[in-house]
Amino acid sequence: MMTEDRFFEILEAYGANPERWPEAERAAAQAYAEAHADTVTEALQSAAALDALLTPTVVEPSDLLQRRLLKAMPVPAEHRPQWQIPVAAAAALVVGALIGFTGGAVTVDDTVSASDAIYAEAYGGLDQDWIDWLGEDV
Repeated sequence: MMTEDRFFEILEAYGANPERWPEAERAAAQAYAEAHADTVTEALQSAAALDALLTPTVVEPSDLLQRRLLKAMPVPAEHRPQWQIPVAAAAALVVGALIGFTGGAVTVDDTVSASDAIYAEAYGGLDQDWIDWLGEDV
């Protein structure tokens, strides 16, 4: 037996379409709606209006929108110009060659061994560093 409260609960929860109502209560709810059409018609119409608002509608995009979207998409890698990799490699070679030629001025002369020059460069000036750090009274 369908009560008025239960019918409106079903209508509120599942909408106006009887196909979405619970199968166990569908026949009783439909019978109640037919028997009490004067009291449930307005509720059924408002539920149907809400169902129409909640039902998704598919709109086909216009041709202009499709062209704009396709134009805004990134170009696939196989259609990009292939000159970037060789140019990057050539730039790296040029920079390396320039650094190599300008770095020649920093080389050690033959009169001093390489290990002595490295030691002098690494540890030379430590006394001055300590004086700067501790102050001139050391």
